[in-house]
Amino acid sequence: MTHPTTNLLGIDWGTSNRRAYLLDRDGKIVRQHNDDAGILHVEGDFEGSLKSLLLALGVEHADVVMSGMVGSRNGWRQVPYLSVDQPLSHLHQALMEVETAIPNVRCRIVPGYEFIDAQGLPDVMRGEETQVLGALELSASGGWFLLPGTHSKWVRVENGKIIELVTYMTGELFSLMSRHGTLAKVMSGEQSVPEALAAGVRAARYGGFTHMAFCCRALVVTDRMPAEHTASYLSGLLIGSELHEILKKTQGDLSSPVQIIGSPALSSRYLSALELLGVEARAWQPDSVYLAALRALFNLKR
Repeated sequence: MTHPTTNLLGIDWGTSNRRAYLLDRDGKIVRQHNDDAGILHVEGDFEGSLKSLLLALGVEHADVVMSGMVGSRNGWRQVPYLSVDQPLSHLHQALMEVETAIPNVRCRIVPGYEFIDAQGLPDVMRGEETQVLGALELSASGGWFLLPGTHSKWVRVENGKIIELVTYMTGELFSLMSRHGTLAKVMSGEQSVPEALAAGVRAARYGGFTHMAFCCRALVVTDRMPAEHTASYLSGLLIGSELHEILKKTQGDLSSPVQIIGSPALSSRYLSALELLGVEARAWQPDSVYLAALRALFNLKR
């Protein structure tokens, strides 16, 4: 029997960071907590880290649902991926129980999804499925969802099911190239320069990424572009390469607005790039989306 003071706790537990949302039994947010206790920073002591979080939140009885990389092979417990024939609305039925020694606490992890493309190549996600579920709960239409980040995810949804999943290492490549190698040596700061971002997005259509990335360096060393524009231009090249490939894949027909779920800074960059390419898009507020997903995962009445 559920204790009358049991709180509902949702945790978006990623690689570097952790976001926690404490809800009451009606699904209303009581408190939010963000920290840097991602899976790489807890040294394998997930139970101890959760205990510390519960203490910080002042919670003794809790029903905990966790999503993200906490369910990966490097996380607390590896949770098998669901196949895409399982609708997003069934995620609450597929939560994996995690046994702990913490009294009065129930823990479960959201599984990710695996997609196999026409060439037999796999693609996977953990955490983004929860955000897509939340957007659908908030009445997002079907079609393409874009979840930018270290690994940018494009998810096509029809009738509540994932039809296609495509991942691009856009954020990771930007981080590597802006800190190491020849481009990093000519880069002066990472301040946002909108016109340089737009120039990079446009240039991405003219050739393969590795060639255009070298041209980015050449523009600086030949004094055709200021060094302080390099970071934004590179970001535009990477985002543009991603978008041009998606447009090629869909033959330019994305049918409905692209639903973007990401940080305000990243969402803004993608919104600008999509507008430049004539693609309609809408940005969703990540916290609102996650809270809607938690209400569905805890199977609360709307």
